[in-house]
Amino acid sequence: MKKLIALFLAVVMSIGFAACSSGGQTSSGSDGGNAQTDGKTVVYWSMWEATEPQGQAIQQSVEAFEAETGINVDLQFKGRTGIREGLQPALDAGQVVDVFDESTDRINTIFLPYVMDLEELAAKYNYEETAEPSLMSLCRELAGGKLMSIPYQPSLWAFFYNQDILDEAGVTELPTTWDEFLEMCEKIKQAGYAPITCDDAYSTAMFGHHLSRLVGEDRVVEIVTNGEWDDPAVLQFAKDYEELASKGYFVDTIASNVWPSGQIADIGSGNAAMYLNGSWLPNEIKDTTGPDFRWGCFAYPELEGGEYGLEAGSYGAQCFAINKES
Repeated sequence: MKKLIALFLAVVMSIGFAACSSGGQTSSGSDGGNAQTDGKTVVYWSMWEATEPQGQAIQQSVEAFEAETGINVDLQFKGRTGIREGLQPALDAGQVVDVFDESTDRINTIFLPYVMDLEELAAKYNYEETAEPSLMSLCRELAGGKLMSIPYQPSLWAFFYNQDILDEAGVTELPTTWDEFLEMCEKIKQAGYAPITCDDAYSTAMFGHHLSRLVGEDRVVEIVTNGEWDDPAVLQFAKDYEELASKGYFVDTIASNVWPSGQIADIGSGNAAMYLNGSWLPNEIKDTTGPDFRWGCFAYPELEGGEYGLEAGSYGAQCFAINKES
């Protein structure tokens, strides 16, 4: 059974979820047509919804895999909530979940005790010849030096904004420094819009980005882990964000926004200009924004005397993993 599961993941890796853009023409490589299925079924839990573009790509890839190999796949779209509330109890109870996907950090921390080492599989199929090196490195770093998951669907964090609002406000250049960011916020406010919104689910993102710009990632980890809240960088963050608040650069409801109200009611409805979020944001609210919404994004601004500049960013991916008990 484990051989079939490894084959399934290998074929999905080779397909690269390109079926949506390639008309469904895929190839599984030399091993696919020789698989001995023995009536086995691979159970795959996905964090996506079937209606999402990534869910549709996964569905097409699974169908191509089944047609090529004859192996059955029980594909179950659980969505974010279903995975995060149901996967660990299912694994603890011994429920059959052979393959699953989740975010890079969750798979390589929360679910790390449940997954198998994939170093040999990746080497067998020369996966790293075409994989993004930074994502492979991230997976190994989080898992203590071993490849326990296969990254896909890369993402990054940035300020995502409504280009129409910036145009109306007369913003012609994106900010690279904190002072330039403040100037842009003032222009947006004067144009009649709230510059910044957020939701409770992402409320710590601004703190984390600002602090890491000031002192670097390693020091942020020390501050948070050791509770060193008297560090001068924490006070500097508080002062900088107090200025944003006192100047009216946040939406009035920012303290009470419960996800996804801020991204839908503020960004989607055109009441606020920008939101520090991941590159999944445009897809999450596409039903509200519609096809003509003009998105843009820029990196978190540099801070005077800070440890990190624009060269540093927050990135990640979703990952596949194989249940080591399968």
